[in-house]
Amino acid sequence: MNHEIDPIPAQVPQPPDNLGDSAPDPGLPAAPPTRTWWARHRRLLIPAAGLAVVGAAAAAALVLVLTPRTSVEKMVPATVDVYAVANLDPSVSQKMNLLRAVHRFPDTSTDQKLADQLDKALKDSGITFTGDIQPWLGAQVAVAARIPQGNADPPVALFAVSRDDAKAGATLTKLRGGSQGKKYLWHDTTYGGLTITVGAPSTSTKPTSGSLKAGAYAIVDHVVVIASSEALIHEIIDADQGRSARLVDSADYKATLAKLPSDRLALVYVNGKSILSNLKSQLTTPLAASLAGIKGFGDAEAFQGAALALSARQDGIVADAAVRFDAGKLSASTRDAMTHAGHAGSVIGWIPSSSDGFFAFANVNRTIQSALDQAGPDPSVRRATDSAGLTGPQGILQHLTGDFAVEAELDRSFFPTGAVMLGTDDATHMRSFFSGILGLAAGGQVGRSTTSTYRGVTITTMAIPGIGTQDHFLPAFAVLDGMGILASTPTELKAIIDAHKDHTAITRDATYGAAATASLPNPASVFYLDLAKIVKAIETAPAGSAVQGLHLKATGNLTPLRAFMLTSDSSPDGVVERFVVIVQ
Repeated sequence: MNHEIDPIPAQVPQPPDNLGDSAPDPGLPAAPPTRTWWARHRRLLIPAAGLAVVGAAAAAALVLVLTPRTSVEKMVPATVDVYAVANLDPSVSQKMNLLRAVHRFPDTSTDQKLADQLDKALKDSGITFTGDIQPWLGAQVAVAARIPQGNADPPVALFAVSRDDAKAGATLTKLRGGSQGKKYLWHDTTYGGLTITVGAPSTSTKPTSGSLKAGAYAIVDHVVVIASSEALIHEIIDADQGRSARLVDSADYKATLAKLPSDRLALVYVNGKSILSNLKSQLTTPLAASLAGIKGFGDAEAFQGAALALSARQDGIVADAAVRFDAGKLSASTRDAMTHAGHAGSVIGWIPSSSDGFFAFANVNRTIQSALDQAGPDPSVRRATDSAGLTGPQGILQHLTGDFAVEAELDRSFFPTGAVMLGTDDATHMRSFFSGILGLAAGGQVGRSTTSTYRGVTITTMAIPGIGTQDHFLPAFAVLDGMGILASTPTELKAIIDAHKDHTAITRDATYGAAATASLPNPASVFYLDLAKIVKAIETAPAGSAVQGLHLKATGNLTPLRAFMLTSDSSPDGVVERFVVIVQ
């Protein structure tokens, strides 16, 4: 191994101490020149200096990472009921995905068009986004609100992080001088060492249908705060300066957000306990509760909180929602339904690929039972469910396995056809249930039924008096392989039989697959819309159809939309949901 080191100098005789200042003996060899300290140690000092520079850079980077950016969260009081925040400076991936999605729509296809839309939204305020707000707007904007007491206006505060307090102050001053600002009388107060500007409607202002409300604003720790009252700004300053509790530190807030992705564009949080408490306070007397039709809050007593987080993918936008419950306050049937949510995949395997949308659910039997338990021993409810064939000694509820789906498809005339699917362990009871449902729908005047066979399956068709086949409705039902199917037409029923027998269900569709990939794995329920098919049906709808009055046919902003899917799952302590919009 090659080591680069200084050569060892030759040993030379040292002159005796008593030579003093006498000249050197010419017979001795000349001493080599003395090497400097730098020359002797430079090979050690150069790498050491490099390490010091690297260490200093790392320390500086660590300081920057550990130094918190200006944030709205640290000043939101724990007493708010609803809090929403948008992150204007997200991670690189979130930012790229969001711009990719937004730029696919004609009205926001470029950054300039997007800015123009924001300017248009502020046209009546006397300021513009690009000229007055964008130069100082920082990483976050947010809003916080509380449920009001009685008929009072809700306390609301708007937050916007400032990158330049001077420019932000100039924008606020400009607002005061605008047409709306001149309707107020303004004065400054001081609280916590900060200036608060308070505005009250001028007595000379003529009252209008939308009467002016008092308000206040301040710049608190590089955040512009505009609130409905001076008192609310006091609470915000107290939270920011550590004199009162903050929402971000509460256990309920942390537990709810723990169920959501941390890399997000926006967040909405609802304080369930506080909202429930406010609702109860509005019904302080038995008379008030009776007039409101509320005999008990039931499972609502278990509501702890809810939150929704918005994020962006390469192929669209995703919103994750979480709802927290106190499992100990849920009824036994509801807790059972949430614990045994099941998976909707088996019933989705029956839905034809031609369907434009569907809703599938995995534990409809437990959900119905939970709803009946919440209704209590009301005789009218029991009579209604018994007459529908749902409950009672011969009721279908005890023979439902949990699988449920409803699907629909638009034909060329933009008329929907569809079907309902119910998992069952008793084909005879299911056929009787379908016959009874059609009898109720026809007011007891069901026409003659006919039967036919398709691919070994018996199909029963029951005409409804007064409704002809030209009305695209000729109910038909069948039961096979543990699934009861009630369709609007025999053709739709046959399509479902084909999808099941030939394994050509919607799960093989590419658009559905993209939405399912972005959604929750193995969800208990799925709601799906093939937006691309629906938009095409709108664009090709014939003259005189129902969509002509919607004025949607010529808009290009619908074209990038491919699919929408909502999936959900549950556990004893809550529900999680994911909303997916596929954009192309």
